[in-house]
Amino acid sequence: MDSREDIPRVSVDTVHDWQRLRSNCKNAALAHLQAQIGATSLGDEQDTLLSHMNQFIDLSFGTAQPNLRVNGHNYEALNDKGDMEPFDEALDRRIWSLADTRLQWHRRIAETRRSVPLELGTSISSILDQQRANDPEITEPLDDLGEEVLLKTGESFQHIQEAISKTSALFEELDQALKFPLIGDSKVDLSL
Repeated sequence: MDSREDIPRVSVDTVHDWQRLRSNCKNAALAHLQAQIGATSLGDEQDTLLSHMNQFIDLSFGTAQPNLRVNGHNYEALNDKGDMEPFDEALDRRIWSLADTRLQWHRRIAETRRSVPLELGTSISSILDQQRANDPEITEPLDDLGEEVLLKTGESFQHIQEAISKTSALFEELDQALKFPLIGDSKVDLSL
């Protein structure tokens, strides 16, 4: 529960509604007092009783005003004009709910940003350690790659270069053989 709902407030739509409620309570109390005075012999104390009743109603409604919301605003914050646009309580609750949800998501994202990189770091470290354990040990550094380096098959670097140059020559020869000259409009027989 958020702090706004710790002390629930009485909500009315307009100041006029609050004044009408006060007037209705005062009229009901006055009618009840008149009935009690008529039933008993308190006619000479009527003015005193009316004064105390009005004082009680004023005190009761004065005590209730700090706990009153008019059109979504606290009663104390209202200006004397009383002209404000209608307030949607459901929308206000929805806005506060969304703000609370947003705060929860920010908290969750912050926690994730703190924990996930650490987890990934430890996972990557363990994977690299496993990979290093599974890789064969390299006994000699291969600093001098310009010289003849023996490959696993026992062939030398120069032997590989010769094979590549032979393959390139064959490719050029094949390319030249596929090109045929077009002389004028004469057709060349490509049948083999």
